[in-house]
Amino acid sequence: MENLRSISIRGRMAYLICSFEQLLLYHNCEKEEWVNILQKLWSYTIAQYLDDWLYELAEYMPNSILKDTMEDAEYITEEEFACLYHLYNKTSQDILLFLEIIFKCGSCELYSKLYDDSPRTLMKVKEGMDILNINNIALVDVNLFVNYSFDECDGWGRCFDGKYLSVFL
Repeated sequence: MENLRSISIRGRMAYLICSFEQLLLYHNCEKEEWVNILQKLWSYTIAQYLDDWLYELAEYMPNSILKDTMEDAEYITEEEFACLYHLYNKTSQDILLFLEIIFKCGSCELYSKLYDDSPRTLMKVKEGMDILNINNIALVDVNLFVNYSFDECDGWGRCFDGKYLSVFL
């Protein structure tokens, strides 16, 4: 965890998304079913305005899909909603929980001033790591993310195309 303190929020998100992909592989998930949501998750690393990412992703999260209707949806289509409803209903609770962890990590500090290396996002990363540990899945190498410094852009880090780190995209 100590190594993660020096990694930006964008870098922490990339770490979590890579970890999420490892969890999907562990559960033998069909890559094609997850590509759309993974593209949306990875867009965090290049998003100029993270609150736009927040509003869009909120509609794609398991809690929104499984408990809401499309009544007030701005971003998700009926077809996407139906596909995700089917996908999430057959998906392991670990995967659904991990998706929520990623979303909360990316959004919990959006309207706050970052201090003390952002303990709230570090806690979300730890929650994701705990899920991997419980399932005996090897943790992603933190050293792949040290280039994304917390010292850049007030802790958020510079934008980068994280998709090159993906094993799915």
